[in-house]
Amino acid sequence: MGKFEQVTLESILSPAAAETARQLGSHRLASVSPDSLEAVSLRDLADFWNKARDGMPLPSAGALDPVKIPKHLSQSFLISVDHDPLSFEFRIIGEDPTEAFGVNVAGMTVTDIEFNGLPAGKMMHESYAWIVDQRQPVAFSGPNETLQAGYKRQEIIYLPFSNGSCQVSRILGASIYYRT
Repeated sequence: MGKFEQVTLESILSPAAAETARQLGSHRLASVSPDSLEAVSLRDLADFWNKARDGMPLPSAGALDPVKIPKHLSQSFLISVDHDPLSFEFRIIGEDPTEAFGVNVAGMTVTDIEFNGLPAGKMMHESYAWIVDQRQPVAFSGPNETLQAGYKRQEIIYLPFSNGSCQVSRILGASIYYRT
């Protein structure tokens, strides 16, 4: 399984954020290799990311062309990354994540999410900071009790894109939600 074997969402968080993950029920999400994801569409996005790199460590954010991934848009979300100070804003949210979590956070930062009474903001900030630090695709799979509408588990992939250097400026995420 490689570098992320035994990595759980809870293991990358501060104690306070890990406690939030336990309280929310998302602490059992565990890192998996992107090529071992059950969902073909998520593996397809990992292939898209790898081809967009064109031999570079990270693909440029300019490679994020919705025309190239139209069948994945409902599953996807795009996070803008600012580095001074480090912050994350949801630029676009597909219909599937909105339905599965029961809220559309497009246009909100993770700080906004925290201030609007959704306790996951700090946990999300720390998770995304870890993804920025990894600078490679990261996938998680497992049960997630924060899901709405009868969903029980999810698979999710995060794909970092650069500003033309090695600094992550966008994270393309996509998730599949399962009822069993």
